Amino acid sequence: MGAVKWILLICGGAVILVYTVWWYRTREEPVAGRALAAALRATALLLAWLILLNPGIPVAGQGARGEVALLDASLSMTRPGAPDGSTVWSAALDSVARFTRVWLFGGPTPHSVSTDSLPTTPLYPESRLAPALRAAASAGAVRGVVITDARLADATASLELARRQTFAFSVIRLGSSYPEAGIAQVTATPWAEVGDTAEVRVEVVAADLEGDSVSLEVVDEDGYVRAAGRAALPAAGRYMPLHLRFPVRGRAGYQRYTVRLSLGSPDLEARDDRRVFYIRVTERPAGPVLISLRPDWEPSFLLPVLDRLSDAPATAYLWIAEGLVGSDDYQAVPLSTVQRRVRGAPLLVLHGFDAEAPGWAQTLASGAERLLVVTAGARAFDLPGLGIRVGAPAQGEWYAASDVLPSPMALDLGGVAVEELSPLLRVRAVDARRTWRAVNLRRFRRGEPLPAIVAGSAGTRRWAVATAEGYWRWASRPGAGRQLYRALWTGVAGWLLEGRSDGAIGVEPRRRVVERGEPVRWRAPQRVDSLAVELSASDSGTVWRGVAAGGDSLATVAPPGRYRFIARAYRDGRVAASAEGPVEVEEFSRELLPASGTPSPELLAAEARVRAGRPSGGSRGLATLGWPYLILIALFCGEWAVRRVSGLR
Repeated sequence: MGAVKWILLICGGAVILVYTVWWYRTREEPVAGRALAAALRATALLLAWLILLNPGIPVAGQGARGEVALLDASLSMTRPGAPDGSTVWSAALDSVARFTRVWLFGGPTPHSVSTDSLPTTPLYPESRLAPALRAAASAGAVRGVVITDARLADATASLELARRQTFAFSVIRLGSSYPEAGIAQVTATPWAEVGDTAEVRVEVVAADLEGDSVSLEVVDEDGYVRAAGRAALPAAGRYMPLHLRFPVRGRAGYQRYTVRLSLGSPDLEARDDRRVFYIRVTERPAGPVLISLRPDWEPSFLLPVLDRLSDAPATAYLWIAEGLVGSDDYQAVPLSTVQRRVRGAPLLVLHGFDAEAPGWAQTLASGAERLLVVTAGARAFDLPGLGIRVGAPAQGEWYAASDVLPSPMALDLGGVAVEELSPLLRVRAVDARRTWRAVNLRRFRRGEPLPAIVAGSAGTRRWAVATAEGYWRWASRPGAGRQLYRALWTGVAGWLLEGRSDGAIGVEPRRRVVERGEPVRWRAPQRVDSLAVELSASDSGTVWRGVAAGGDSLATVAPPGRYRFIARAYRDGRVAASAEGPVEVEEFSRELLPASGTPSPELLAAEARVRAGRPSGGSRGLATLGWPYLILIALFCGEWAVRRVSGLR
């Protein structure tokens, strides 16, 4: 033990001795056997203190028997280990032949296997050593040999864990460096209209590669090159981005594209040279459109909620300096383009609408079949085409009331604690027929309430008016405020979209293309009872079926390939939403990307420091042995028996 542990042991032992003597001399009856009971208690407490300090205990015969192999079973081990094309994994299997037991590591759950039952391919999509070190030490191992390509994600954490567990290890590094490049990330436009220009951002990483650039191409499913460019080679450990643009053509639906990387010389690792992405192509806008006439914080919080309401993303425009700009790039957008998108959108949201709204905005409001208006201004006004009167704003601070109003959203809003929510400002009354309300507001928490949302219908049209300003304050605070904000706007917009097959929210994968080893996950609308998904491959039929209760996540890990899913969300025994489409699992994994320089240098420092701090010969931490706990139980039981015989309680 080190000097600090010796000091803690002596001080702790003195405290235990003083406490035990004091207790038995002042709190217990002076009967025969009292000294023996005190000795048993002091010994038990001292042993418990030793277990907490966990000193290293020499163990005879553990030098060879306590050594195990820890084999890196992550996907990076399938990379070529040398220019001849042989993989690191094949060399690793040869290295563990002399061991009887092997710990496979890489993910959160390591596996212990015998050398005659090793897998033919690695198991894990990541490289994490610490869980295997913990498991091997708990199983009684005192030393280990880590066989890896040294591309570890938790080398520093492994060092700290090995020092705490008094586990010494050496490292066998496999593989060698060679010139290579790979595509680290692809970010593409998720949705576009026919004729739009799609943009793709590609990030490239390289190692030991000569030259100044690499070639990149975007290829469609028919093999035609749609865009091409050259990306400068990045510095070691850096990513180099390249933006490619191409016009979207062809029929509506999901269009599949491949980004290809080409080198002047052969690339031994080709699985990171191709990345796939999909674009949903429609003949008209399919997502909600938000137009902010008085930009503030509200659109930045409201837009992500609207994004969940359709397979196509929501689009936002800001009215700035008598012109419209896109919220993503702040580039000017012609009014005709916005009008065309609004005409095909399933939902129009007008933020900051008031009596002074531009004429084009009033025209859009009068023609929208599904309309959500967030009010503003200091005067009363009429909503054109609906015969709805919105009153002048009332001054003061208005707080959400806890009473739940009868509405289509009552179940979602019930149970939300509203006592700590920030107040809203400038609340208005709405004069309209056949309406329902969501969330009451009271001025200074007293008096007659006014609604935060008023909604209704007029024939086939549906509308909703947000009567106050400052809803974003709820979303800016975690907890009840954010919960109410999301439930409120999701419920209102969901009600507005009911009955529209072109824009109603469906079931969709959270990511349409995932890396190898990552699960494919689906999301569904709120307020559904269950979600059922079927995954099929063109060459083998159905490969997976899954059912989850409402609110539970549904995911599966599939081998690399192209799949098609059919998903249905049920509410009250009926299909509330459904969808089908492509999903894909790539051959690519982040583990396959080039690594520059010496991979995971912390691992080598960890090995040196752990081995330097270990005494010669085998030893184990006291807390990892079984016999101290048996002695501890025997001592406490012995004290209890002596006290019973002596007549003590």
